[in-house]
Amino acid sequence: MEVSQMPEWSLSPVRLVEPGAAVPFPLLLTPQKTGQGVPDFMQTQRQRLNEALSESGAVLLRGFDVPDEAAFERAAQSLSERLESGYGDLVKRSTHEFVYDATRYPNDRAILFHNEGSHTPRLPTRQLFFCGKARCQGGETPIVDCRRVLTALDRDLAQRFARVGLSYIRNFIPGVDVSWQSFFRTTQRAEVERLCRQSGIQFFWKDDGVLRIATRAPAVISHGRQDASSFCNQILLHHVACLDAKTGAALRAVLEPDELPRNVVFGDSSPISDEAVAEV
Repeated sequence: MEVSQMPEWSLSPVRLVEPGAAVPFPLLLTPQKTGQGVPDFMQTQRQRLNEALSESGAVLLRGFDVPDEAAFERAAQSLSERLESGYGDLVKRSTHEFVYDATRYPNDRAILFHNEGSHTPRLPTRQLFFCGKARCQGGETPIVDCRRVLTALDRDLAQRFARVGLSYIRNFIPGVDVSWQSFFRTTQRAEVERLCRQSGIQFFWKDDGVLRIATRAPAVISHGRQDASSFCNQILLHHVACLDAKTGAALRAVLEPDELPRNVVFGDSSPISDEAVAEV
């Protein structure tokens, strides 16, 4: 198969922005008094925080007292009563019900921009991040305003994404990515099938025991008080063109698109071209 030459993906063009009065994204909030804890602040300022998040798209809490993961989990619970305890793509901390580790990935590679959980039937309404180790070297979590991404995209491509949506295809090949047992948090095939039917996920068991699933999801969502729309998806995390050139070429040489560990196509099952991915 002949494919176009894609660039080596890098986050080097990411612009460092210091939040403040002149920077609406993310909105910076600081404590009203020294030593103020995040759980207490979130509990008393819950309505304000939700309004700020809806308006700005991201909120940065800086200077608050967050001594450990337990305090972080309490803070999250004070903001939302419905936290997710069964997300399958991340490893959950054994000591907490709703806290997950950061993605385990080679430290010389970049995980490209994506909306966490947007490839699942239940899109999260909020994401909360916490740095448990101060002054670490070599890691960062850049963020992007997906409302601006949508307006910057080629108009015809953006309209097609909005109109037909996406289908995420995954093959749970042993030793590659997470296992289906970890993703669905069960070792029983019957339970996997029940969960898939319940969520509208198509599934297929191959003769070698590999599970293939296909999940329909939007690429663009509407939200906010002003009915703003955002480019919300995991195209850059699932499309083979976003792998490094050597890995992508090797996978394409031996596997059909439906056999790849991860793939994403338009919701009408037509492929997303490498050129469209480059535009994204």
